[in-house]
Amino acid sequence: MAKQVVLSLEDKYDEKLRRLAKDLYNGKKGAMSEVVEKGLDLVEEESRRDEAYKKLLRKVRNAGAVGIGKFKREEAYAR
Repeated sequence: MAKQVVLSLEDKYDEKLRRLAKDLYNGKKGAMSEVVEKGLDLVEEESRRDEAYKKLLRKVRNAGAVGIGKFKREEAYAR
């Protein structure tokens, strides 16, 4: 069920919202709501992606050294 929300936007954002609604949905009924809903989905997706990136960076920074360990030159060339 749709809920009615009242927003206060600066003029430049109001114009931008109306322009996007007209360009993307040809000004049909509910176009402004569609633009706002799509924007909320994008912000939520970006937030999840940023959090996943931060989590990955923490894991990389906390990871130990990976390798085959110390070896002698002769061992590397199987002599």
